[in-house]
Amino acid sequence: MSDRAERAWAGAGTRDAAEEAERITRAQAGDAEAFAELYDQHLDRVFRHILYRVGDRAEAEDLSQQVFVRAWQALGRYRITGSPFIAWLLTIAHNLVVDHFKARRDVTPLDEQFDLPSREADPSEQVLDRLRSDELRAAILTLRPEYQQIVAMRFLEGFAPGEIAAAIGKTEGNVRVMQHRALQELRRRLDRGTL
Repeated sequence: MSDRAERAWAGAGTRDAAEEAERITRAQAGDAEAFAELYDQHLDRVFRHILYRVGDRAEAEDLSQQVFVRAWQALGRYRITGSPFIAWLLTIAHNLVVDHFKARRDVTPLDEQFDLPSREADPSEQVLDRLRSDELRAAILTLRPEYQQIVAMRFLEGFAPGEIAAAIGKTEGNVRVMQHRALQELRRRLDRGTL
């Protein structure tokens, strides 16, 4: 990428962040349309995050709506910092999911959504891919909830360790250690086949 293209790309990210900060400020002043823009911008990501954790589309839809209701109610307390607005929304989502499962007294399930093999793939390969995905999902389900959250945010949502740290209130070093421990535990369980 040329220097000019890199500057343009970096400027676009800065512009997007500035536009989001402006929307947040307007929403904090009571502008419902600005909040609706934030909702439109972040709903899919919040929904996918929750769906992965709860595994049920209807529950994920309900919880996603609750995230934005709580965000609207707490928006006055939100402070624009170096971490993205989506990290704050995913923190709200995580807390709602934890409350949801406490109320149900259930094990925290995760969604079965993994990248699907292409339609041109050999059917036997598709079956093997699905079995591997099911095995991985089952192994992730056995992790502690905070490990599940870190694995989901890091590998499904693509958050950097620093962004995860800001979202869950831990240091970046703690997130890296927890991620390492979660992956070690997953490897042990998958190698032993004990789920």
